[in-house]
Amino acid sequence: MANLKPGDSVLCHLKEDIIVNPSSDYDDTKRFDIIANEKNGYYLFISPFVFIKNTITINNTLIKQLNLHKKYLNDSTIYIDENLVFKVASQIDGSVCDRCKEFSYKASPDKDGSFFCWSCKDNPFR
Repeated sequence: MANLKPGDSVLCHLKEDIIVNPSSDYDDTKRFDIIANEKNGYYLFISPFVFIKNTITINNTLIKQLNLHKKYLNDSTIYIDENLVFKVASQIDGSVCDRCKEFSYKASPDKDGSFFCWSCKDNPFR
């Protein structure tokens, strides 16, 4: 599986509103955006217009724990294992600033994996 990061999109199979293994029977295929990743899986943004069972409401604790942007507060997410990804829909080329959470196209992180945009480097109190 490709090394996916927040901002990338994946396709997953659904059966009775549950994300299922790509090799099993399914009713529908939906596209989801990754908002956070962990060692063996991904947190997906669940649109308010899509019903998926077993979702979690994003609260302040989860925002801090996953280092999410505050725009996701009170939205829904679900954690899936990377084996539940049917297909990678799109991968972004760039990085998200560790401080302000803004995406910078074609930017790459430092050797230690951190990234700060020019605005945050210029004004650390931003």
